Amino acid sequence: MPSWLQPTSPVILILVGVLLLAILGWTLIWIPTHRHPHRHHAIGEQSVGVLVSILLSLAMVFLVLNTQSSWFTTWSSMGGVGAVAATEAVGDPTEPDQPAVGWQTGIPSDLQSNPRTNPAFGEQTWSDDTSQGQYLTVSITGPASGRTQTAAVWLPPSYLDHPERFYPVLLGFSGVPGSVTALVEGLHPGELVASLSSQQQLRESIVVVPDVFPDNLDTECVDASDGSVLMETYIATDVVNWIRTNLRSDPDREGWATFGYSAGGFCSSMLTMRHPDLFGSSINMSGYFEADFEGPKLRPDDDTSYDLGVIAGSNPPDVDLWFYTAKDDPMPYESWQRFNSAVLAPTSLTSQLVDTGGHTTSVWAAGLEAGLGWLGRQEPHFAWEATQ
Repeated sequence: MPSWLQPTSPVILILVGVLLLAILGWTLIWIPTHRHPHRHHAIGEQSVGVLVSILLSLAMVFLVLNTQSSWFTTWSSMGGVGAVAATEAVGDPTEPDQPAVGWQTGIPSDLQSNPRTNPAFGEQTWSDDTSQGQYLTVSITGPASGRTQTAAVWLPPSYLDHPERFYPVLLGFSGVPGSVTALVEGLHPGELVASLSSQQQLRESIVVVPDVFPDNLDTECVDASDGSVLMETYIATDVVNWIRTNLRSDPDREGWATFGYSAGGFCSSMLTMRHPDLFGSSINMSGYFEADFEGPKLRPDDDTSYDLGVIAGSNPPDVDLWFYTAKDDPMPYESWQRFNSAVLAPTSLTSQLVDTGGHTTSVWAAGLEAGLGWLGRQEPHFAWEATQ
């Protein structure tokens, strides 16, 4: 189907608008000003006109929002996540299904041993039933960045019962506009970790989702050139240090992975590539590989320090990346094509493309499940290990 007939085309918006005006004119002007031999027929026609007008108005609202957000770029993408079209790996992919690294153990600090008594968790409602894990809301203040943001923390089912055990960490990022709540309630990362662990596909892991888009400011998780926003510093220094101080986290960088969708997907890959000393892996769903600000640009246009293709081609870090997108989502798909051709060892990029799905939560949910499954096979620190 030609692009001018797709749901993001202004032609479709104009056609629906013209049809809406025509129906409104017929309903509100033509019918009342023309005598009808059967009055009840006129009332019926007006009722139909009002109903059609409402439906067309809703269609107009949807088309405007869809054009702004690019949820569905083709009509076929509205049918949900399509079949897997391709899976490929470039760079230096680690051999999958390596022997799992055993649970990291040690003597926790007073703050790490029992989160119920740790002041960093504030006033929480602790569940008596932790068999499915537990979400907590915390406030993370960063001395390095000068920022204070909220974050969601998910503790896996066995966490409170094993104070000697140190767990791998998944650090997650929403899209923009979006929020911590949107990610937690849309993708259910903790529940997904618990489910995959019960299927022996992934080790129980801590999940932390910080707010990196305050008031929906598109930070792209970078440090602004003028120092007004230091989001990369906040995440890579303040959030990481908070996790290490307050949670029993795996001390090895291969036990730390990032994940995110859309703008958060860029955050995930960017932070992993720019901080390979902190993170070993990234799961990027429908993201991209060059900073793409919506609103104020925090970095100049000619700045390549956050261009991941440049990093991958000139100074590739030893990290493993997972990318998942629908082929009918043009922005991330085209960005992936450029990045995929630039990746060099020791960086590895494993990509899974589906035919349809658009820029939607259903794609991101499928991508996260597939990505966590990949992580459990690829990274020995995330490989399943019995909790007892």
